[in-house]
Amino acid sequence: MLLEAVLVLPVLIYLALGMAEFGQYYHIRSSFEQAAVDAARLGIPATAQQGDPATAATQTLGYVGVTFNSSWLTITDYSNSNATVTDVSQIAPGHMLIFKIQTTYSQLPNAYRPLYGMTGIGVGSSKTVSGQCSMVKE
Repeated sequence: MLLEAVLVLPVLIYLALGMAEFGQYYHIRSSFEQAAVDAARLGIPATAQQGDPATAATQTLGYVGVTFNSSWLTITDYSNSNATVTDVSQIAPGHMLIFKIQTTYSQLPNAYRPLYGMTGIGVGSSKTVSGQCSMVKE
């Protein structure tokens, strides 16, 4: 009985740590998707201001404990040869905008990675976390 416990316990511990680590990763990845949608929803109205998409992303990612960095957000005008947009209020109606929020997992200070810390297996520091949404400017 003791020998069985010694053999099975490490496997169960690694399994539990892996579930916690990958569960958090997928939760954060889902939040990045939602943050991109929220940024797009505030960036496409005719009355949108320059900082509205970043404000929306900051609020959405704040719900999961991620401090948003404005360098993670890129807005591309698909209708204008994929030009990078710095101010959504200057975009003409009818243009397709692509809102993308992307960073690496190592940039998330609150990321919990017990399995990676113990074994080097799991969600690595260079793993990309991103979300993207496309909408037409009103």
